[in-house]
This record gives sequence, structure tokens and C-alpha cells, in this order.
Amino acid sequence: MKTNGARLFLEMLKLHGVKDVFGLPGETTLALYREWERFPDVRHILTHDERAAAFMAEAYAKAAGRVGVSEAPSPGGAHPAPGVLESFKGSVPTVCFTSDVPFNNDTRNTLSGFDQNRLYEAITKDSILVTRAADIPHLVRRAFRTALAARPGAVHERIPYDVYEEEVDIPESELYGGTSLWPADRPVADFDRIDEAIRLLAEAKRPVIVCGQGALVSGAGPEVRAVAEALSIPVGTTMTGKGAVSEAHPLSIRVVGARGGTSYSNQFIKDADLVFFVGSNTDSAGTDGRKLPSAAAQPRIIQLDISRQEAGNNYRADAALVGDAKATLSVMAERIRERGVSGSAVNGKEAAEAMAALDSSIEAAAASDEFPVHPIRFVKALEARIPEKNMVMVEPSTGSIFSAAYLIQKNEGRMFLSGYSMGALGYSLPAAVGAAVARPDHTIVSLGGDGSFYFNCGELETYSRLGLDIKYVLFNNNVFGWIRGEIEHVYNANPFATDFRQVDYCKIAEGFGIRTFRIGRAEQVEQVLEEAFSYRGPAFIEMPVKSQDALVPPIPRWIPNAKKKSLPYHY
Repeated sequence: MKTNGARLFLEMLKLHGVKDVFGLPGETTLALYREWERFPDVRHILTHDERAAAFMAEAYAKAAGRVGVSEAPSPGGAHPAPGVLESFKGSVPTVCFTSDVPFNNDTRNTLSGFDQNRLYEAITKDSILVTRAADIPHLVRRAFRTALAARPGAVHERIPYDVYEEEVDIPESELYGGTSLWPADRPVADFDRIDEAIRLLAEAKRPVIVCGQGALVSGAGPEVRAVAEALSIPVGTTMTGKGAVSEAHPLSIRVVGARGGTSYSNQFIKDADLVFFVGSNTDSAGTDGRKLPSAAAQPRIIQLDISRQEAGNNYRADAALVGDAKATLSVMAERIRERGVSGSAVNGKEAAEAMAALDSSIEAAAASDEFPVHPIRFVKALEARIPEKNMVMVEPSTGSIFSAAYLIQKNEGRMFLSGYSMGALGYSLPAAVGAAVARPDHTIVSLGGDGSFYFNCGELETYSRLGLDIKYVLFNNNVFGWIRGEIEHVYNANPFATDFRQVDYCKIAEGFGIRTFRIGRAEQVEQVLEEAFSYRGPAFIEMPVKSQDALVPPIPRWIPNAKKKSLPYHY
């Protein structure tokens, strides 16, 4: 078949089931863009920044359950890095295609040319260079396979514009694709190790299951519940695993760790004699810097992970299970049932009591008329009014920790997206676009702070142009609140380089043609949410809140300082 590199590339995307690509044009992508109209099945989503496009692709992958794809021209070839890095660290399969000047011209001072592969080698599973149009089918297939293989993650592929322009006669036998679905494979862990894990679980007096993103991706909720219910084991999740099981389940202890965990949930980890990590990389956020559990407590550890590299990485595993969460837990649950295994756990009945106490502890805050608005009042109002088909996006901000801790997700599944693998600001606003494109029948709620708003506020035009049903909530305290909190509560120092001048953010959103709401007193919260949810389409809500040094969210290492200085806090 006679074709050119650009058409061949787009054909390969189509053969991999790619429906949407996020990106923006540049001189080095024009050879590609002139061919795009021939491929209406591969929709191009125009963005305003390459970084935003990469964040959109990452969120799209999470929401759609398939590889997220972004593209960028060589003048912006370095810009996708924050989004690519979030995918890489978060084990989210994405492929970022960048165009470039002809290979080796970057050594001749060609405008916008540089060695992109050296940049991306450090933050991807692989950074691939395409030097011939004839290699496009093989190398696109390789990019998708690599993104999905074992522990998934980001892949970068660099295609110079002369490769897009090159005419080529390609054999029809080369025109085949592969899967883009995530997870692509469901290996089962070694059966002997599964049996050992069952024995350890049955013997434990105070076991806890902690589900990370891997459990969520795998759709392992029913299997987690089957094991937990059979042995009466409390189940928590990390922030990135929120929704792996229903937080209304009587065995749920909701989010644990340093990002969304509370004293009520984290106490279960402190008291545990066994912790079973399911699809969690046991990172610092999920374990509070490996203090939940602590090495001194010496609980037994079972770790189930798709990656052998992660199973036993941060904790010595008494049983390391390498496999897909759903497939492996299905075998485990079946063996428990067939063998009539009964547990020794005594803490299962405590879960519902602890969560009831947690809910009671925030009743006053949920009804508070204080202004600036108490975040817990907003979170509980949101919980009561958000449409059933919804997704919530968060990033490091006031909204993220309070919603992770106190927004009860009753339905099982991926409904809460966070950019906490790297914790970069500017995530939630563009991530909402990726989620909305992946799930057009869902209402997307994006929670951001004024500090991060500036990073990608241009994507409000994307909201407006595409008519996306995204409700963006700006938690406004006129500062980099997280940094201010860290300076106060950890370094015991005066804030430095954290404060902004007051800005009319609603006017900015109105300039993009978006309907806006400004909350001026606490009793408006419920009314504004009801009005924003009454129609499909973008909305911008500005809500004043206190900074994290004045009202302390449930961050374990901030609480001692809050107590010492008699600051209001929740934990």
C-alpha cells in the first residue's frame, strides 16, 4: 500500500482503537495535521498547552480504561513532561507522541530541535525514535505494548516531520494493531503463595486490607469484598485507590495514609498485626512515609501487585503475590470458600463503629455557617447533591484532602481522580477534560486551588468550546496554601513567597463564556451547587476558604503543631 508516514501513523492509531488524541499544532506537526481529516474516527482534542494535553491523556486513561494519547510539536516538545511524569510515577498507560525537526538536525542549531529522547528516557518506560516511515507500524505497536506491559506507565515516541512526509510502500501484512485496553493482561499469582497468604490472613487477629490504584484499575472490588467478608477484615484504600470498594460498606474504613487518612482510619493500620496491600506501591502518601504501618510495629505483610519490582519493595513481604488483583483475589476467594476457611479477626466489627464516630466528629463543621466557607460543609453538600454519574478530580489543594477524607463514595469504581503520584499543581483543571471526553454522560467536578489555577487556566476555553459538563470549583485563599501549611506546621517558620493579590476569577471564567457562581456566605453553598448541577455544561464556582495554616486538614504530620498552637484542625 502506497501512503505517507502521517497517514500510516494515523492508521496505526485507528487500528489500536484510539478514539481521542489531545494536543495542539506546531510547524513540525503540519505534515500530520494535513492528513488528519481523512481519519474522523480518531478525534483530535485541541488544547492550549502541551502540559495540559498530557494531563488530559492521563485522566482519560483512568476514566476510559484504555491508553491515553497526547501529541506535541517540537517547539513544545519539553512541555508535556509534568503530565508524562505523572503517568510514569502513577503507573498509568499513556503514549506521548512528539514531532521534531529531521533527525540529527538538532546538532545544527535548527530552530526548535533538541534531543527529546534524552529528556524523556528518565521519565518514561521507553523513549522511542522513529527514523523511517516504514518503521511506524512496528514502533507504534511497541509503544502501546510497552505502555501496557507489566507495571503500566508512560511511553514517549519521537517522530520527525520528514518521517511524516516520507512516501512509503508498506505491505498490507504490516497493517495490524494491538489492544489499547487497560488492564491488557490478567496474570494470576503463584498458587502456593496464594495459599500462604490465606493462612496468614486466617491467623491474624487484627488484619487490614489496603487497596491502591491497582485494585481500582483491575476492577477487583467484588473479589476484595469476598475475601474481606469471608474473614471479617476491615478494608481501607489509599487516595489513588478511593472507590476500589464502596465506602458505605460496613467493613470499609475509607481512605488511609497521609493524604485523606484520618485518625479513625489510620488507627486500624497502627493496630494491625497484618496488612494486606492490594495494588498499592506503598508510597509515602499512602503509608505516611512508611509509618503506616511502621517497621517497629512489625505486622505481617502480604503484598499483591502486578509488578514483581513493587511486591516487597518498601516492606518485607511475608507473602509476595505477583499478579492481577482481580484474577488473583478471585482464586483466593474461591479457595477460602471451598475450604471453609474462617478467620480470627476481631477488628471487623469495629470498622462501622469507627466510621460512625468519624461522621459524628464532623457534624458541626458540616453545618458550620462560618465564612470563609468550611471545606467540610462544601464536601458534604457536594456529596448530597452530585449526580449519580459523576467523577471528581483533585490536586494538591484544600479541596483534595477534605474530599478524600470526608466525601463518602458509596458506589464502587473509578469516580475519584487525583494527581498525587507527583503532586504537581495544575492537574485537576485539564484532567477534567480528559475525564469528560472519556465519559461524556458523566458530570465532572474539578476541585482546584487558586495557586494551581494559573498553571492551566487557558483550558477553560476548552471547557467552553466543547461544551463539557464540568463544574470547576476554585478554593480561593489568595495563597499557595499547601506550602504555607508546610512552612507553618513542619518548619515552624514564617511564610515566604506564598501570597497573591486578590483576583476576580469569575471575570476570567466569564471571559471564556462560562457561567460563574461566587459563594459569598456559607448558606449559599447548597444553592449554588444545586443551580450548577441543574444544567449540562461548564460552570465555574469561586469559594473563599481559609489557608491550610489557619484551618488544618487531616495531614498526620501537621496535627502536632496544630494541637500545640491550638489551631482548628480535623483528623
